[in-house]
Amino acid sequence: MKRHALLVPCYNAQNYIDGFLENLSKLTVPFDEVIFYDDASTDNTLQALESKGIRVIKGETNKGPGFARNRLAGAATSKYIHFHDIDDEFNPLFLQLIDDKLSQNQTDVILGYADWIDFDSRDTVIQWRYDEGELLKDPLSYFISNPLGIINTVYSRDIFLKVKGFNEHYTCWEDADLHVQLAAAGATFGVINHVLAYSLRHYNGISKNEARCWGCRLKFIESYLSNFQSATASLKNELKKVQNEFVRLGKYKQLGNVILLNKQHNLLMDNWKIVLIYKASKFLPSNFISLMLKLIR
Repeated sequence: MKRHALLVPCYNAQNYIDGFLENLSKLTVPFDEVIFYDDASTDNTLQALESKGIRVIKGETNKGPGFARNRLAGAATSKYIHFHDIDDEFNPLFLQLIDDKLSQNQTDVILGYADWIDFDSRDTVIQWRYDEGELLKDPLSYFISNPLGIINTVYSRDIFLKVKGFNEHYTCWEDADLHVQLAAAGATFGVINHVLAYSLRHYNGISKNEARCWGCRLKFIESYLSNFQSATASLKNELKKVQNEFVRLGKYKQLGNVILLNKQHNLLMDNWKIVLIYKASKFLPSNFISLMLKLIR
């Protein structure tokens, strides 16, 4: 049986193919299986990949990354699967470090660190770090409070299929949600204390619409509050983060959903200021409220 599969969803990605393949060629341990999914690109992504002899699954209509990754997982035959975005990079030791960890402890999910790198300057923007000790105490609460992406993670294909993969209804935070669902299903986890991958932040993707992404995050938190009562304390803190982001972005009307969840789940959040801002948004323009908040800070 093949051991590791690399699964890459892509859409209009022809400009990234050569760089990705060059980075992939630097791995000290190669993947046993490599499959791309072309999500109905309108450029020459499909032709460029096929011309290099790469196995590509062709999507007929654009359905987003969750759908693409689920189809890739279904097509893979390896014991472990790894999803990578075509505009991100590997640590050359990626699989070497993964295999070293698996030789010590066979777990369902292996994760490492990740750095977010500015595409133009190559400066490190964010460093994602994870604590195995804290994770193992309460995986569900840990992944609610510490969102985990996919480019620094390897999964047992069996456990991935058991939780039915990614939520295909959302195009942001679906990766963080996957790990919450895995934790809830009783998956076992191991952490590698090394940077495994680099996310190149060019700000052209879905995440550039911050308000939309935080709206997605709120939808997931709403679901978790109904399904994971044991993690209420962590969810309360995450709801506060969403609330603060809506204020920062000037999306005051969306605060109504936060206020409602606070009341429905009896979270006892001290958010009387948020209630006032939300009420003001019903009859005052957002730019006026933003100015007033700046003046009183």
